[in-house]
Amino acid sequence: MNDVMGLICANYNTDRLGALTEDRPLASAPFGGRYRLMDFVLSNLVNAGIRTVGIIMPYMYRSMMDHLGAGKDWFLDRKRGGLFILPGSVYGFNNMSTQFLVKDMIKNKDYLVRDEKEYIIIATANQVYNMDYTGLIKAHAESGADITLVYRNRALHEERSGYFLELSAKNRVADIVSAKTRDNAEEDAPDALFADCLIMGRQKLVDLIGWYQVVDYMDLMDVIGENLSLLSVRGYEFSGYLGRVESIEAYMRCSLEILSPEVHEELFFGDRPIYTKIKDGVPTRYIGRSEVSNCLIPNECTIRGRVENSIIFPSVVVESGAVIKNSVIMQRAVVGENATVENVIADKFVVIGKNLTIRGNTERPLVLKKKNIM
Repeated sequence: MNDVMGLICANYNTDRLGALTEDRPLASAPFGGRYRLMDFVLSNLVNAGIRTVGIIMPYMYRSMMDHLGAGKDWFLDRKRGGLFILPGSVYGFNNMSTQFLVKDMIKNKDYLVRDEKEYIIIATANQVYNMDYTGLIKAHAESGADITLVYRNRALHEERSGYFLELSAKNRVADIVSAKTRDNAEEDAPDALFADCLIMGRQKLVDLIGWYQVVDYMDLMDVIGENLSLLSVRGYEFSGYLGRVESIEAYMRCSLEILSPEVHEELFFGDRPIYTKIKDGVPTRYIGRSEVSNCLIPNECTIRGRVENSIIFPSVVVESGAVIKNSVIMQRAVVGENATVENVIADKFVVIGKNLTIRGNTERPLVLKKKNIM
């Protein structure tokens, strides 16, 4: 898509993921055995043919830079266009309620005005989905709308956070409702949950943020909501799988949901691949009486024990007699002989000693901090 550019807003975080985001931003949290959360939106943009992508970085950006490099793994190491690393303001960090911070966009106005693309797709980096953005672009262009907001019907288990859209005839957005301004009653929230992704005219965005130079702490969605009478805003329904990672519980739920054959196939086996930083390695070894069922296990692991309904990252060692259930075990972790691990998220380099039993529960998984030795 030569007429569309991308902007990924990653300058936000949350303490609701505990140790997982203690020394890394949410966008670079490991996910699915070999990915980072930001890989999904990056891949969606690239799969739509978009080759100019800017990422507004959070304060702790080292792990993001290590993963992204020059953008080669997403075909964004280019002479024209390519990957743009954009500075974010400190204000946006650790504030999930403001993900499209106007201040960040004003600060990076040069990125918006130096290119002559007609449209810009703006999205966050904490969602797990595989969306055909070409359909969104086509629908937006044909509608003649100023802005098109992607939404989906809210799942029953979903937390009431973010923004909801009140839709009228022909998917026109009649109102934008922030969950933080509503009472706790479920019936107060419309069913159309904003999917943290929108498309609009590039120049329209420049004009819009220019109106808010003085109150630049606002979220772009609040700005759009304030100006609905002046703008033509449409909704665009996404009906595929979309997992929102906003808490430890949501991270674990989304992780285990991708073990479902239907979800796994939709995310990873269609015509639109999810790209990530390539890490070659030797195949995983399954030794002795090892048992594995309903798991994702990548390369370089050594499995001697039993692993069920879990996601394992590269270079993990599971010793003889160890049992892992309903857990996420990240890179280079070691689970010792006869240890039992259930409903646990173990970060990188965690060592669980022999004969230990470590259990969380399905409502509140236990998180083991990076490099924790037990």
